[in-house]
Amino acid sequence: MRKLFLVIGLITVAASQAFAQAAPKTTEAAASVEESVLQLTREWLAADESHDAKTLERIIADDFQGTAPMGSTVFKVDVIPEGDRKAGGLRINASNLKARVFGDSAVVTGRGVSKVGEQGELRFTVVFAKRNQGWQMVAAHLSTVPKA
Repeated sequence: MRKLFLVIGLITVAASQAFAQAAPKTTEAAASVEESVLQLTREWLAADESHDAKTLERIIADDFQGTAPMGSTVFKVDVIPEGDRKAGGLRINASNLKARVFGDSAVVTGRGVSKVGEQGELRFTVVFAKRNQGWQMVAAHLSTVPKA
């Protein structure tokens, strides 16, 4: 009987040590993914402002669907500049960026103030999905904040 308790005790200690060592790695991995999608969000905003079609093509998924600040639905073709057509051009100073990771999905929220002044403050939510080619933006929602 004593041997049984000893074996159970040793198994319990070994299992708790294994779980204790695995937890930080998961937390570190999540933090790394969070930073990656935050950086990707910053790249998206910079590329949108400068009409960098190549970078936007890489970041935005082919099946992207979003909601523009005034409520219209937009697709990838609507936000990628083509030739003389200047799509996008958000030109906002983003702040308060926060990322949350859910396995192969990540959600970034933030606020921005329009650099051109006509739209004022914006709130946005961006959804990324992990794909074969890396993280890509699959959805976005931008809303203007009513003036008080």
